[in-house]
Amino acid sequence: MRVPRPGDLRRFCVVDGWERGADTAGRRVSKHEVWTKRLPDGRALYTAISKGRDEYGVPLFARILKSQLQVTAAQFWKAVDKGEPPRRLGIHSSRPPGEPLPFTLAERLLAAGLPQAELAGLSHAEAERRLAELGRSV
Repeated sequence: MRVPRPGDLRRFCVVDGWERGADTAGRRVSKHEVWTKRLPDGRALYTAISKGRDEYGVPLFARILKSQLQVTAAQFWKAVDKGEPPRRLGIHSSRPPGEPLPFTLAERLLAAGLPQAELAGLSHAEAERRLAELGRSV
């Protein structure tokens, strides 16, 4: 499997319409670039591009594709190589409809600076990951 460099992930984000974020204090994140993409169903995707990594390994790249970018490897490389953004069809939250996040987790995310509107589509695992990201950027 072809593996990306940070520049490839950055190019993907630009082609796919992601926005580079800032940490909660309004400063740019120093160890990683955090990128966000708002989907038509209201959910937000997040990815962090390492500033200290030359290349991503196959297992890490596979996890990034599935859980953060929510595209296939073919869609990723088509965006990077040809400048064609991917189509995401039938993407749904991994949390069953109507099943809320635990209150304490939602409360901790809000206290860490996550906007309330971004809680809606997060699965429990995604919420834990976002909390860890927000904690590192402070």
